[in-house]
Amino acid sequence: MNILTAVVSFSEFLIGLILFPKYISYMKKLKLGQYIRQEGPDLHNYKEGTPTAGGLVFLIITLVAGFILQIPKELLLTVLFYGFIGFLDDFVSIAKKRSLGLRAWQKLALQMAFSIWIAYSVLQYRTSSIFGISVPKWIFYVFTMFLISGYSNATNLTDGLDGLAGWVFITSALPFLLLSKSHTQFSSILVLVMPVLAFLVYNTRPAKIFMGDTGSLALGAYISTYALITENELALIFFTTIFLLETISVILQVGSYKLRGKRIFRMAPIHHHFELLGWKEEKIVGVFSAWNLAIAIFYLTLTSKF
Repeated sequence: MNILTAVVSFSEFLIGLILFPKYISYMKKLKLGQYIRQEGPDLHNYKEGTPTAGGLVFLIITLVAGFILQIPKELLLTVLFYGFIGFLDDFVSIAKKRSLGLRAWQKLALQMAFSIWIAYSVLQYRTSSIFGISVPKWIFYVFTMFLISGYSNATNLTDGLDGLAGWVFITSALPFLLLSKSHTQFSSILVLVMPVLAFLVYNTRPAKIFMGDTGSLALGAYISTYALITENELALIFFTTIFLLETISVILQVGSYKLRGKRIFRMAPIHHHFELLGWKEEKIVGVFSAWNLAIAIFYLTLTSKF
């Protein structure tokens, strides 16, 4: 890590610590807060009205720092594109005073459209391969569309408890530092990790602010785009097991209920299942984050990269 990266990254953290309280006060003054979905657990009713869309702050910090550190334009535009989709979703939710913002098909259509551009841009300096296996370009495009959109939504599903999505993202992103082959790759991870850490100071239970879809959609898209750029698609799977588990739990729950009329979990995503079993939010966040990091370390050890 060079001096510029160190200074900018540390500055991001400090600026985040300063800006988030101001953002929280501003949102409270305007009386703009989160609306809790009715089908969620009753344990979350007290969170109604908590300032949301906090991802807007750490994404802006990331964009400025990323420009200074000259990280790949694909990553900067991923932050911009997917942050924009999330912001639209949060804006609609707040404006219409409901937990549901954009319709699912509207978000997915925008996610897919932006991922096509990312695939095109990435192919300008890497081969059309998946997990090291060469494939036709059209297959790479389809893979990219599902990968980025999938991770964007997976992070969104994980964002259901105070600090959960943020800490799982941190434990997913940090292992990539050990695979970095250049200052640019190293900086590309720290540039988003540091402001998210500042956000977690105010998002850890009891949360004073939520990242909203503005933050969660961008975080998932960012880490998957980074994996594509650095050709670390396989590592991505092992570094993000909680994001995958959360998504799979929803698919299994919906599939089981539609086919058999029975639920597998008390509630999906799976973090709500454990919550209804009596686990405290802090325990779920700690266990899930530790599991996520442990699997990443296992992969790094297994591949002799740690």
